[in-house]
Amino acid sequence: MKQTSLKLKQTSAVLETMPKELQNLVQFGVVKPTRRAGLYVFDSNALYAAKVALFMKKALGTNTERLSEFPETLTDCLPLVSDETLDVIVFRSRPSPGTIAAEVKVPFRALVHQVEERVKLVGLFKDLPRGRKRRGWKSEFLATLKEAAQDMGGVSREEIRKAIRAHRNQKKRRPEVTVEAEPQAGG
Repeated sequence: MKQTSLKLKQTSAVLETMPKELQNLVQFGVVKPTRRAGLYVFDSNALYAAKVALFMKKALGTNTERLSEFPETLTDCLPLVSDETLDVIVFRSRPSPGTIAAEVKVPFRALVHQVEERVKLVGLFKDLPRGRKRRGWKSEFLATLKEAAQDMGGVSREEIRKAIRAHRNQKKRRPEVTVEAEPQAGG
């Protein structure tokens, strides 16, 4: 992937998450983007780290404070991105020294592929400043809506409601948890 340099709002659009959720990851030290002129700028490694952290948060239901214990681990594994054979990252977490570790396998290559596909669309996500709207925003917004309505064709209001409802229900779903026994290595 070519070197990227995205602002927080653009990064949240690429990662398909709310800007506030990404901002929380940054504030808790889970993701460490560089800071330029008072703005957070995400390079490729910070983008991958954020994607892995969001994946773990969604899959495990882990809160941001718990994820903040993994920042060094996340950033240590990111130089391996250039290794094309890297398919899965395994995180091991031990509650205290001398106890048994829990393992979490993250499909890293698949996540990198998702990020790279979304980065191609970054031009669609305008990073506009908050506050007062710029001149002509309303006519530009209406033109975009008219164009979208023409692209949608003959979609009924009921079909739109069903699609929105299905999307919301999908976001509310709990992650699927399965149990798999692996044979002991070397035995």
